[in-house]
Amino acid sequence: MSWKEVELTKVHRLFYPQVPVILTAEFEERVGGMPAIWCMPLSFSPPLVGVAVSPAHETYKMILGARAFGLNWLSFPYAEKIGELGEISGGRSDNKLSEFGFTAIKGEHTAQPILTEASAVMECVLRERYRTGTHELIIGEVVRAAATDDFKDYWDFSV
Repeated sequence: MSWKEVELTKVHRLFYPQVPVILTAEFEERVGGMPAIWCMPLSFSPPLVGVAVSPAHETYKMILGARAFGLNWLSFPYAEKIGELGEISGGRSDNKLSEFGFTAIKGEHTAQPILTEASAVMECVLRERYRTGTHELIIGEVVRAAATDDFKDYWDFSV
């Protein structure tokens, strides 16, 4: 096997392509959202998830204020819109999600925004956070999860 060296500043790209989730939060009447690639399950019991987020992002600041957040999985037809969402800062908008044509409703358990366009959603309560270099790992306890009929214990991609 012949390999070429990868610059250490680009090592994270070896993990791509990945499906981004849309990380959402609302605090003080401002609604934010951003694509997040670095998201993972952490524990079965309690159900915990982790998301790596730069503290520079407005959505991160909203999560800290709200102490809760939403995770939203969108299907491929939304790929372009997801990319656009990640290119613009939410610092100039009171509702970044609606600005990009998404419809957010308040989650049943956290009142945090979840997207009606999503194939799956999670509502999470912020449990812990750890600085990990340029990003912070925010750990949320999942208090609600819901998905379309395409999910039957696993995704079957039939719908």
